[in-house]
Amino acid sequence: MRASWVVLVLALGCGRDKPKPQANKTPDRAAGSVVLAEQPYFRVEPGPKTPCAPMSPCEARLALSALGDYHVNETYPFKFVADDAPGVEVVGTGTFVRDDAKHGTLTLTFQAARRGLAKIAGTFKLSVCTDDECKIEEPKLAFEIPVD
Repeated sequence: MRASWVVLVLALGCGRDKPKPQANKTPDRAAGSVVLAEQPYFRVEPGPKTPCAPMSPCEARLALSALGDYHVNETYPFKFVADDAPGVEVVGTGTFVRDDAKHGTLTLTFQAARRGLAKIAGTFKLSVCTDDECKIEEPKLAFEIPVD
């Protein structure tokens, strides 16, 4: 009879849901934020939006975060190489500002021909480093900016 109790206890315990560890939880990420590119050592998200009108200079921002032991490379020539897009002209390759050791913002200037969503795509050339190594990455990004 004892053996049947052991089997019953084991059978009841097998169906329980155990809490699963949170895999790939990334620190410093706002709930509901959009991630454009991510690796274990960096993340790129859209930066704050600014008002934009058709046929006038507008700005789009890309926020770079270095993760873990990495920091934003102080000497790398950060830039965005835009793909051709109908109705949207990206001017230049952007201006990068290192906000602090772990964060930087690339500001793009563009002009949209009409109201709606300006679709911008291209390659963000970036670098993050530890004390021992630097990673140079070129993630392809695509995002939309509202034009009112």
